[in-house]
Amino acid sequence: IEEEFKKLNVEEEDDEEEDEEEVVVTETTQNPGGKDSGEVPATSTITISNKAMMEAFIAKLSTISNRDFVNDAAQEFCLKLNTKSNRKKLVRALYGVSRNRLDLLPFHARLVRTLSPILPDIPLDLFTLLKKEFIYHLRKKDQNNLETKVKNIRFIGELTKFETCEKVEALWCLRVLLEQFTHHNIEIACNLVECCGRYLFRSPDTHLKTNHLLDQMMRKKVVHNLDSRQITMVENAYYYCNPPDRVAYVKKQRPPMHEYVRKLLIKDLNKNNIEKILRQFRKLPWEDETISMYAVKCLCRVWNVKFNNIYCVASLLAGLAQFQERIGILVVDNVVEAIRINMEINQPHFNQRRVAEAKLLGELYNYRMVESNIIFNTLYLIISFGTLPDGSNPIDLPQDMIRVRIVLTILETCGQYFEKGSLKKKCDIFLLFFQKYLFTKMQPLPIDVEYSVQDTLEAIRPHITMYNTIIDVDLAIAEISPQLKHMLGNQEQDEEEEEDEDTETEEVGEDKEEEAEEDDLKLEKKLEVVKCEEDDDFITELEKTMSSELSGRKMDSMRVNSSDLALPMNRLFKDQKIEGDKMKFSVLLKKGSKQQFKQMDIPIDSEFASNLFDKQQAVRREKEELKRLVLSQEQRQEEEELLAEQQENRGPGGVNLRPSERRQRPRKAPQLTTDMFNFSSAK
Repeated sequence: IEEEFKKLNVEEEDDEEEDEEEVVVTETTQNPGGKDSGEVPATSTITISNKAMMEAFIAKLSTISNRDFVNDAAQEFCLKLNTKSNRKKLVRALYGVSRNRLDLLPFHARLVRTLSPILPDIPLDLFTLLKKEFIYHLRKKDQNNLETKVKNIRFIGELTKFETCEKVEALWCLRVLLEQFTHHNIEIACNLVECCGRYLFRSPDTHLKTNHLLDQMMRKKVVHNLDSRQITMVENAYYYCNPPDRVAYVKKQRPPMHEYVRKLLIKDLNKNNIEKILRQFRKLPWEDETISMYAVKCLCRVWNVKFNNIYCVASLLAGLAQFQERIGILVVDNVVEAIRINMEINQPHFNQRRVAEAKLLGELYNYRMVESNIIFNTLYLIISFGTLPDGSNPIDLPQDMIRVRIVLTILETCGQYFEKGSLKKKCDIFLLFFQKYLFTKMQPLPIDVEYSVQDTLEAIRPHITMYNTIIDVDLAIAEISPQLKHMLGNQEQDEEEEEDEDTETEEVGEDKEEEAEEDDLKLEKKLEVVKCEEDDDFITELEKTMSSELSGRKMDSMRVNSSDLALPMNRLFKDQKIEGDKMKFSVLLKKGSKQQFKQMDIPIDSEFASNLFDKQQAVRREKEELKRLVLSQEQRQEEEELLAEQQENRGPGGVNLRPSERRQRPRKAPQLTTDMFNFSSAK
């Protein structure tokens, strides 16, 4: 190699005269004064030597990053820098690429291949230097300069793929390395196979030879005592060139309706078409048990949906539950049950599924499909099911952090709504127990889990107290234990009262049924009428009274009030017009059998006009008051009917079947809920 460099230096000294050639560039500048100034444009000459241009070109080689740059560089070298000395410099520059810039080797090989039809001496000289360096390192047998050896062999592989050097040369290098398959030669051989082995294996003229060498490499892997890293490298290189045969993926055959449900839910559903997908879901034949159960199955398997679209599934389910109440109940039950079952199984490959189910449960609370009791019961179940102080239970090991992630997912999803009243107290108490549960895990916590805990708690409780030891947490829990017992006592008392009310209602219902049966039996018996003299006297007196009243009415004369004379309807409800200081009236006159109207102007100050105006205002006020009373009565009746219907339609297990009809103030649900179900803060 040193002799080759000396030859290149001698040839460069012989060609120094060519380097002294100059390139003259003429630059013309226009006078800013314009054409009218009469001055001649200025001309300046810049002299650039060929050597400087070549140095700039070589410096630009380290910035090549795509094929267009390679093509431009090849064109520039052929047109401007194509001299013998520059070709030698280019070869030395390509050969001396940094051992840390392996990403440049494919582009340099492409540049050499582009120049090879016009300048065949460049690829020949470059490959000669690379081959001599390869032989030098192979004979030296030292365990140094591994990066340089890898750069050298990968450059040979790139030149082989671009057909700049013969394929036989690459196979010879691989055969020589396999003969001495130890130490650095193992890694060098793997790099050569990864770089151009697939190309050689798929080429018809070198397939058999390459296959033989690869089999030989796998046999040497078994014979030699290699470490795990070297074994992995050899297997990766071999299977990259000759991947194992795999059975073709057989797509599962499903009915067309099932495929349509999967397409709507998994592929099409996003935040922009929730209403459209809801309309399509409502059109499904829900009376068909197979289709309805498959739709419930797809709605429960939210891990098939993108994680950021899980809230869309909850929104879709909230809208669908208004028309198919049974579907909402089934989905909620399945999600809660799946969370419990996965805690019993505790398989790592179900972790992503468990996080998705926790996300769906939180979103169902946001869309008022479940009550807060279900959320808190699930949270306490997660941190208490199968948990032992010493961490010996295999379903909840100290190094297993999946339950922590599930709790954080639920709190991130719906924890922002636990900020008022009793929900805030329940959430604060749970966070104390959650901190105690964290101390049962491996300390210190993994850095990602610790950051997630801090971010979540800071979002829902910015001023929360974080305890440093489990003793401090126990003391804090002991301080709130009386309050906790009081809350539990109230809860048990409420449950007992509800049970008593249920039993009372059942007893009352039974009593009413018995009374109704007795009444029916009494009505079935025939009633007997007993005649007496008192009844006859009463009937005669009643007949006398009625006859006297009728005769008196006939004698009374019907008097007609002059103020209630019949007027035409178009005049009766027409207000009088006021113009200036006078009020216009219409007077009804009768001549013979015809009625006529005559306009009269009466001053506003007159007693007749003022009395009439006051009477009209009183009538208007009376109508408005009557209207207000009627509307308020109707609104009160609607509220009572709505409250009764809400109590009737509340499903089992705390599931609210009609989330849009609750009379509480809506939470801060996502904007899509407000647009879709027409929630309003005034309602």
